[in-house]
Amino acid sequence: MNQDRRDVTSRVFGKMKGGSMSLYLDKDEIGQIRFTNQGNMYEMAEGFEFDADKIYKREKPVELPNPTKYVDECDKGWC
Repeated sequence: MNQDRRDVTSRVFGKMKGGSMSLYLDKDEIGQIRFTNQGNMYEMAEGFEFDADKIYKREKPVELPNPTKYVDECDKGWC
C-alpha cells in the first residue's frame, strides 16, 4: 500500500531548545533541527519527512470498498 504525502510546512513552527530547534505541528512535536558545523541535521518523527525544504506528513490513502453490485435491493423491480 502506497502512502500519500501532504505538505504541512506552512503549519509547522519551531521553538529553540538549547542548541537545536524543536518542530511542532499544532501541539505535537514532530522533529528537531540540530545545528552543527557540518550543516543542519533534520530528525523527523515517524510519519513525517523533510524533503526539498518542505515538511510532509505521510498518510495512508483512504481505501473505498469495491462494490460487488451496482445497486442493492433490486428485488423491488425498478432497477
